[in-house]
Amino acid sequence: MSTVLLDIPRALEAHAAAVLGPVVGADNIAFPNVLFAPKEGTPWARVDHLPARTGAAGLGQDAQTRHPGVFQVSLFFPLGEGAGPANAAAQAVCDGFARGTSLQAGATVVRIQSASAGPGLREEPWWMRPVSVFWLVHA
Repeated sequence: MSTVLLDIPRALEAHAAAVLGPVVGADNIAFPNVLFAPKEGTPWARVDHLPARTGAAGLGQDAQTRHPGVFQVSLFFPLGEGAGPANAAAQAVCDGFARGTSLQAGATVVRIQSASAGPGLREEPWWMRPVSVFWLVHA
C-alpha cells in the first residue's frame, strides 16, 4: 500500500520544524489541525498544505503519478516593529527550502521546486509575511 499522501506532509512538516525552530521557536509553530494559541508579542508561524491536482508523469498505465503542491508558510511578527524581522524570517524559510532540496519520509521523496516570499500584510495584531514553497513528488 502506498503511503505517499501520508509521507508528503511528514517530510515537509519535519523540515519546517527544523527551519522555523531557530526563527520563531519550536513551540511557536502552528501545524494543521493541532491546537495552537499565539502568544501576544511573540513571533510565530503557521504551515498549511495546498496539494494540487495529481496526474500521470508519463505515458501508459504503469507510469508514475505526479503529485504537485504548495507548502504555505505564514510568518507572524508583532505589528509596529518594522518589517526587518519578518523579512529575515522569510529569507530563512526560502534558504531552508531552496530549489533542489530533497526531503524524504518513508519511501517518498519530496523535491522542492522553489520558495517565494510574498509581500508583508497587516493582519491585526500581526505583520504577516507569506512564503510559498512549491514541491513535487513522483510516485
